[in-house]
Amino acid sequence: MKTLFKKELRLSRRLLCIWMAIMLVLCVFCWFESMSLKDSLGELSGMLEQFPRLLVIMFGIKADLSTAIGWYSCLYFWTTILAVAYGMSLGVSCVAKEKNRGTAAYLFTKPVSRRQIVLAKAASSGVNLAAFAAFTGLCNYFLLVLPMGGLEQRGAMAATTAGLFLTQVLFYDGGLLLASLFRSYKVAVRASAAAAVGAYALCFTAEYTGLRLLDYLTPLRYFDVYEVTLHGLSLPRVLLTLLITAACVAAAVNRWDRREL
Repeated sequence: MKTLFKKELRLSRRLLCIWMAIMLVLCVFCWFESMSLKDSLGELSGMLEQFPRLLVIMFGIKADLSTAIGWYSCLYFWTTILAVAYGMSLGVSCVAKEKNRGTAAYLFTKPVSRRQIVLAKAASSGVNLAAFAAFTGLCNYFLLVLPMGGLEQRGAMAATTAGLFLTQVLFYDGGLLLASLFRSYKVAVRASAAAAVGAYALCFTAEYTGLRLLDYLTPLRYFDVYEVTLHGLSLPRVLLTLLITAACVAAAVNRWDRREL
């Protein structure tokens, strides 16, 4: 299993670097935007107050854009979209890609159990997600937070980066489980895309209506950047994330273990 883990890390590093490069480009673009709008953010915040509340929510605006926390939470929303896409795609493809490429029959007949193969791939994916979240956190800090004067809350960057990682893990879990449930890779991709869109729709609905129950139905509300910045990570939600992760990985491993190739 250790050999499989290292091999999977080696095979997936190129894709990880590509996603990191895309994230860097996004953060640099956001930095240019922040620098060009820095002197007029107060006026922009005043204009946004006249917009419909739902529209403001859909743009990820949670506080005064002239403040570091307001600008960071807004741009964090867009970086999260990219991070979630990476997590979901990694979950769908990390095992299912073998079947799509026609290499599953060869891989799963090696003198290693299917359970060990799936667990090794899941472990390597966890490392990739952690690396991507850490890289995103550094980009956010140096390109989005520091130019705005920094956050007043100590440890907020570490907490929000950890929240981003845990959010990615939840979407990865969903992708991994969906890939094990559907025999067709294309169907699994479509189902995961629909699940991601549904998660965002529930996220907007939960924030707009204020119904706390809806917060537990979408991973995007587990570690809301504004709440995490002010209050830190919620221990119950961290524990719930770990429970969901364990359940999804166990279900996916069981499905792949019994699945006909």
